[in-house]
Amino acid sequence: MEIKVNLNKRSDRTYKIQIGRKDFSSLKKLIPQKFAPDKCIVVTDSNVKRIYNSEIKAVFLSSKEHRSFVITIPAGEKSKSQKVRDKLEREIIKLNPSRQSLLIAFGGGVVGDIAGFLASTILRGIKYIQVPTTIISQVDSSVGGKTGINLPESKNLIGTIYQPAHVQIDIDFIQTLPEEEYFNGLAEIVKSFIIADEKAFGYLEKNINGLLKRNPQTLQYCIKQSVGIKSKIVEQDENETGLRKILNFGHTVGHAIEACSNYRVKHGFAVAEGILVEAQISNQLGKLSENDLQRIKNILEKFGLSKNIRRKYDFNSIWKKILFDKKKNKNGVGFSLISKIGKCEYNILVERYVVKSAYNK
Repeated sequence: MEIKVNLNKRSDRTYKIQIGRKDFSSLKKLIPQKFAPDKCIVVTDSNVKRIYNSEIKAVFLSSKEHRSFVITIPAGEKSKSQKVRDKLEREIIKLNPSRQSLLIAFGGGVVGDIAGFLASTILRGIKYIQVPTTIISQVDSSVGGKTGINLPESKNLIGTIYQPAHVQIDIDFIQTLPEEEYFNGLAEIVKSFIIADEKAFGYLEKNINGLLKRNPQTLQYCIKQSVGIKSKIVEQDENETGLRKILNFGHTVGHAIEACSNYRVKHGFAVAEGILVEAQISNQLGKLSENDLQRIKNILEKFGLSKNIRRKYDFNSIWKKILFDKKKNKNGVGFSLISKIGKCEYNILVERYVVKSAYNK
């Protein structure tokens, strides 16, 4: 199954997203045939390296056409930092890459974001491919070219938009995810369907058990639909000047929760809280019906994503983090809000007291 991301009708920036099962090993042939790199530099994390060390050797390190190297960073959101970026940057530079070198991000969203960021800056840009191994990275961070690192003030304050040359999504990686990481990833699927696909949201409601049991066919449908939604949006608005902002639904509050927790709260769980709050804002402003609001609450609860994590953080602290968010402008903070399941609006300025009321609901 293949999805092509066409950017501004420029063939040099158009890339393919390959979605399937048991096809990770196809990269062994694809890399030398398509990219012919002088060397491959694989960036992964300690958990992925431990689980997939033999696959890394078989697929990335056995090539006779080019030299290959593996660099490992600590697993977890805290690695998406200036300190780890600087260390990783120095390690890559020591390998003396050229503009013909290929960087490979093999792991979850943290690996993809930091490796993509470095790919965009080293030698003013080298090619990189995404091999996402978590749900969040497969449906969200590996697609669209957003890269970045976190600061104490807020999430992703430093970053670039730099498209990968290829994305390889193997559904079978999901089967090895710990339970917490698996459910953490479902939030981004729910978000995609809330903002753009009412039919797919209905599919979620009817196939809850399939997702709870990690049914491959159910997962493949949900991942394909989510990737398709994001790809179409990115094609229309690569640099987030308009439509792409709808992908931020749930993230304005969600990112603030992550920052307040010093990134101890996982991204998906924080976004789920953000979805609840921002759906509530949509309802309070008269945009979203009570019925749709309840459907959203029900699906998050059934996936174990309605955890009331936000109760740990005072709204004043959350608001301070929101004011650092990249979605602010001279007139205030622009939210992406939903008028119904499947339809989202952006650049909706919301006053502080409305956000506070929804947050404390």
